[in-house]
Amino acid sequence: MTITDHPLVKKYLAAVARETAGLSPERRNELLADLEEHIAVALAEASASGEDEIRTVLARLGDPRTIAATALGEELPTPRVSRGRTLALLGLLAVTGPLTVFAPVLGIPALIGAIWWLWTAPQWRHRDKAIGTAAALVPLLFLVSQWVVPAGTLNFGLGAFLPILLAVPLLPTAAGLYLLWAARRRA
Repeated sequence: MTITDHPLVKKYLAAVARETAGLSPERRNELLADLEEHIAVALAEASASGEDEIRTVLARLGDPRTIAATALGEELPTPRVSRGRTLALLGLLAVTGPLTVFAPVLGIPALIGAIWWLWTAPQWRHRDKAIGTAAALVPLLFLVSQWVVPAGTLNFGLGAFLPILLAVPLLPTAAGLYLLWAARRRA
C-alpha cells in the first residue's frame, strides 16, 4: 500500500473530486493526478507515516473547496452559442439530403457547407459531429452509387427502390434532429 492509498488521502482527494464536479472530466482528472503526485512528494519529504503527519501535510495543501474554487476559476468559459445559428445549421443540414439527391448542383455545395459549419460549431462533441457527418454523407454516397452502378444492373423495380429513394434524403434531417437533441442534452 502506497502512502497515497491512506484513507485520509483518499478522503481528501474524493472531497476535491466532489467539489470540482463542474470541471470537464479531462481537467478534473488532470487536477486530481497532479494533486495526488503533489501529496505523494510532500508526504515523502516530510517522512509522514502517522495520521497526524498526514493531516498536517493535507492541511498545508488547503481546503478542498479552495482548491476547487481556484480550479473552477481557471476553467475556460464555455462558448456562447446562438440558438439562431444552431437552428440555421440544422435547417441547412435537413435540406441537404433532398437537394443532394434531386438537385445535386445545389445539394453538393450545401452539403459541403453544412458539414464545414457543423465541424466548426463548438456546441457538439466530436462523436456527435461524426454521427451528423456520416448521416449527411449518405445521400451523396447514394448519388455516387447511382453514377457508378450501370443502369439496369440492379433492376429490382420501382417498388424495391422507392423506400430507399424516400429514406436517403431524410437521413440528414434525422441527423439534424439528433444534433438538436445532443445540443440540448449538453446545455
